[in-house]
Amino acid sequence: MNPRRGLALGLIAVGVLGIVLTLATTGSVRGYVKDHYTRAGSQGGAEVYRSSQPPAKVAADIQREHEPADRRVTPEGIFLRYRGDYVGVQPDGRGSRITLADENRGYGLFYPYVGGYWGTYSGPAESFRGGGPGGGGK
Repeated sequence: MNPRRGLALGLIAVGVLGIVLTLATTGSVRGYVKDHYTRAGSQGGAEVYRSSQPPAKVAADIQREHEPADRRVTPEGIFLRYRGDYVGVQPDGRGSRITLADENRGYGLFYPYVGGYWGTYSGPAESFRGGGPGGGGK
């Protein structure tokens, strides 16, 4: 075998192994929420969890482990957007209610807080506008 070809194949193997290990150790935001918070039921197809910590602390903990694509803070809570998942962290008594939903259910559940700011992950809300005045002709 040509030494260059052997080196190239070795480097490719190391790269693939690195990717596999990275994916295996980082997990998902969904897995993190399930592993770190107490399940409290479901709502509208979303999973609901509870924490005794305040929303800002819970959201910071989740973000530290899994950086969101976007974050929206409102007086009603903190909303984190991931590819495929939305997480809402809202006050609940002295702690937090964590709502975990896929992007379609999450957008519907969190619409009062993220509508007009977020669309689904494929693009911003503005990309769904139709024609007509101000429609951008898309």
